[in-house]
Amino acid sequence: MMAQTKQTKEVLVLVALLVAAGLVWHFFFGKGKNAASVLSAGKYATINAEDYSVIFKDLADAQSTVYKSSGRNIFIAGPAPVSLSDAGPVKPPFQNVGPMPDPPKPLPQLTMKFFGYGTVPSNGARRAFLLDGEEVHIVVEGDTVQNHIRITHIGNDRIEYEDTETGQKNGTNLEAPPQA
Repeated sequence: MMAQTKQTKEVLVLVALLVAAGLVWHFFFGKGKNAASVLSAGKYATINAEDYSVIFKDLADAQSTVYKSSGRNIFIAGPAPVSLSDAGPVKPPFQNVGPMPDPPKPLPQLTMKFFGYGTVPSNGARRAFLLDGEEVHIVVEGDTVQNHIRITHIGNDRIEYEDTETGQKNGTNLEAPPQA
């Protein structure tokens, strides 16, 4: 009995699909119109093209056009490059009036050579070895050398410091150790 109901359902679905296909065929193709007339947007109107002189004149103008390069690559999007010789002298957008500000102060320089680092106890503060001529200075972060340079960070290959007078920061890379 179950096989009959399943087969009956399949037959009903097949009949419904055939009816749907027949309706589609009737509304789109069955009224005697061809497919091109169904797809057109409206009535076909002929073009009045009796006067060809305008068309031939435009065609002759287009054929006599000669491409002249302006130096711009037409296959790359963006503005054309500007050559400085064409632009002329560049004028500043405004002119300072009054006293000029002082030039920026130079970055602080550590005259000592940073040639190594180490730690005394395990997990202790890192210490940097600085060479001043023949004299070796051992410093930690926060120490002041040369009366105005405070050591701010000791890294594996760089020491960073700050000028206490100006607040400017700089750094020095690790240099080869001195020869014995």
